[in-house]
Amino acid sequence: MNPPNLDPTPVNNNNNNSNNNNNPGNQNMGGSTTLPNSVGVLVLGILSIVFCWCYGILAVILGIICLILASQGEKLYTLNPGIYTLASYKNLKAGKTCGIIGLALGTLYLIFVVVVFIIYGTFAFNAFKGFH
Repeated sequence: MNPPNLDPTPVNNNNNNSNNNNNPGNQNMGGSTTLPNSVGVLVLGILSIVFCWCYGILAVILGIICLILASQGEKLYTLNPGIYTLASYKNLKAGKTCGIIGLALGTLYLIFVVVVFIIYGTFAFNAFKGFH
């Protein structure tokens, strides 16, 4: 009969080595730390697509912020890919893609709005010019 374990330290029954991130062959597995702003980049990218119909300004602003944060996150991941999770890197890439799409749609819509204002402004100016 074995006596009960009265040691207050927790017992780790899994055989994972805590230093496995230093092994170059294990870098594809990913680490345990999430990339900073990876979820934020994804949210900003999705919001830039959603708000591209709000005259384009909001989508352009959100898209630019998204791309800046995504480039910073990619730099961190390329410096040390073994410590970050693969899921957070995929979130970062998806957010960057959404940010590019939202930025493009917002820019196109902003150009459309400017052209419409120029055309209507020209018609309005010519209409008032005829009253003199």
